Amino acid sequence: MPEILEIEQTEAEGVQIVKPEWDSWVVEIPQEIIEAQGLAKNSLVVLTYQNGKIESELTSPSSKMKAISKRLLEKIV
Repeated sequence: MPEILEIEQTEAEGVQIVKPEWDSWVVEIPQEIIEAQGLAKNSLVVLTYQNGKIESELTSPSSKMKAISKRLLEKIV
């Protein structure tokens, strides 16, 4: 069963409102949702505003980026 994620809304001082230049933005998926849904670690969601609706697309790290990260970690450890 899906869980409801409550997001606290706060007022930020000194925040300047600007006109967006793109119709899409990327949001990090919280780790607890990634684990609960069985998503790949570090998955992101791309939100796109189009025709009065917000569409979403899940993205995961590419296999090429995973391989590069693994090699870097092996060199460090």
